[in-house]
Amino acid sequence: MASFQTIRYFLPETLPLGRHLCRPRLSLPVLSHVRDITKSAKHRTDDEKTISNTTIIIQDGINIEELPSIVQIIHGEFTIFSNGKSQAGKRLEGLGLEIPQVSKKLFHNINFEEEQEIILGFMRCRRVTDIFNLLEVCPEEDVTPKVALAIIKQLFELENNVEFRNRGLNQYPEEASFTFTRGAVMKRLIEVICCAAESKYIVNALQVMGRDNFQGDKLKYLESLCTHCIVLITEGKLSVTQVCDAAKAFYNLGPIGSRYVEKVWVGITDKTNDIHEKEIYEVMSILPLVKQSRKHLYNAVEKSMSNCWYKCKCEDIIKILHILVQLRMTNSRMLPMISKWTDLNIHALKEGNLRWIVYSLMSLSYTDISIQKALSRFMKARKGKNNDPDLVSVIMDYCVKMRIRSPEVLDSAGEFFIKKASTLTVPHINSIGRAYGLLNYEPPNASSFFLTFESYVDEKFVQFPPNVMVDLLLSCVYLKRYPLNFVKKVFNPYFFDRIHTLDASDMRLTRTKLKVLDQALTLEAPNYSGPMLPKDTSANSFWRDARVMRCVNMIQPALIEIVGAEERIVPSAILPNFPGTELYVIDCVVDMAGKLTLPSFKWSNNKYALIVNLPEHYVINEDVLVGPQAMRCRHLALAGFKVVNINFEKVCQYRMYPDSLKSYLEKAMKEATIL
Repeated sequence: MASFQTIRYFLPETLPLGRHLCRPRLSLPVLSHVRDITKSAKHRTDDEKTISNTTIIIQDGINIEELPSIVQIIHGEFTIFSNGKSQAGKRLEGLGLEIPQVSKKLFHNINFEEEQEIILGFMRCRRVTDIFNLLEVCPEEDVTPKVALAIIKQLFELENNVEFRNRGLNQYPEEASFTFTRGAVMKRLIEVICCAAESKYIVNALQVMGRDNFQGDKLKYLESLCTHCIVLITEGKLSVTQVCDAAKAFYNLGPIGSRYVEKVWVGITDKTNDIHEKEIYEVMSILPLVKQSRKHLYNAVEKSMSNCWYKCKCEDIIKILHILVQLRMTNSRMLPMISKWTDLNIHALKEGNLRWIVYSLMSLSYTDISIQKALSRFMKARKGKNNDPDLVSVIMDYCVKMRIRSPEVLDSAGEFFIKKASTLTVPHINSIGRAYGLLNYEPPNASSFFLTFESYVDEKFVQFPPNVMVDLLLSCVYLKRYPLNFVKKVFNPYFFDRIHTLDASDMRLTRTKLKVLDQALTLEAPNYSGPMLPKDTSANSFWRDARVMRCVNMIQPALIEIVGAEERIVPSAILPNFPGTELYVIDCVVDMAGKLTLPSFKWSNNKYALIVNLPEHYVINEDVLVGPQAMRCRHLALAGFKVVNINFEKVCQYRMYPDSLKSYLEKAMKEATIL
């Protein structure tokens, strides 16, 4: 619950003072006397219950937020409500001077069977005029809030049905007395509902107003209903669920009700202790509707969820994840709770539910040890029993994106692929097939896996987009599985024409990857009669990661001490006769024989290629390079370099300790080998 220790109130410069707050009377005049309705309405104008906007600064721990609120004008003074009590009420509390509240239980003598008969009578009406005629003969004391709500629903139902059957028909022409009668009736029915003892009628009426397609003046009765509802929320008289329903109803009313949505936070903040597992999603569902108070509401529901996350139902978890994805809340502290919940309930989750959870976590780029353990347990338990290819594909995509190299997951997916390959679609084959190469993991029964993979990729070759096909073939090369049977299909004019049908950015990227594939097969595949593509001379500059450049600058003083001369060090060296891509840019070259001149140097074993490996170059929680980086090291070694892998995080750790950094570099260079 928010702490109100430091609060400042900002009032508008001019406020309508001297107005009194009273409850509307319950008399329902006969509709034929329209003037009487107008006359009685003058005594219950909006001036009787006036609210104005203000701003409150709330301190919740170390968080200080400025949030919108309302000020209720009573007898020329303003009161701001907190926990259902006004500032004046707090001062009088305990002194015996409290003004007793007038009970709203005004209908205790109503015969509820008779009330239901009255509602059924209005339900039998088939025209709007029938409702008005029935209201003329209906005793005013029989029009209870429940009856008034039923009348409004039936009125909207008839109006909407007529408009649907007769599109463009205006049932209430402008300047017609019928239009005025309708507005007066609605205003009086809203007044009856606002006097209800149970707040559910007010919330239900607010929800029903979203169906009001009346083309005339409806601002008065809508403003009256919205004002009364927001006052009840501010006074803390609605439950958390009712506040959330009211917020959605405000939002659905468009410009008239949307200005009230930002102020419903008061009714939720004051009831933080009432937010349990059933109410968590209800509060989360209004976050997309607000902006100014979104952070405050999120913090409130987050604190509540920390105490009851293990009690949440699967449907609510999926809905909460959907909202987090919609709002792109990638740093939400709810995600660790959801991950723990998944690990706790993984044995009972249905395949479809788990698929949506994993997809949402992938969209939020979130992973931790709990979700990794849960997926490993699930795939290990379902080994050979998985029947949902969509689930396996989503899990493999998630592992690729988050670089999770789990043997249980990958082994189970490999066996699933071998057994179910005939039923898989192109996206399924792509998701499962590329994961092993990108994660640098040899699948179980590798021979059977790649024979099956080659067979179905060849069968569905024309169904694969050209960029996806090149990625698949490269993923095989990462594991030293060379797709020579596809060379004639890929390096031919027809496939090149398909590449040129892609978007400009995708086309350039696919052409570069095709050059990398050609270079990889030329260097590694003994039976490859390449290169198939001409020498690449198009790229004159390359994008470089700032972290890599910063790391090279950090290790340069230590390298100079190791090699003895600065001239022997060349940062960002570009290899000749290699594709123009960042993959083949050496972060730092050390030539122990002297200054390195790339256009004319001779290959020798005294040249070191220092590669700065960023965190994303490793699979998560392991010191294993991902597929593209492992292939990069092989190609540099085949070019005659001693490849030295430098861990970026370790360099950052040792940068304040020059001796430790020097020892780390010396050890890495001694362990470097050449093929």
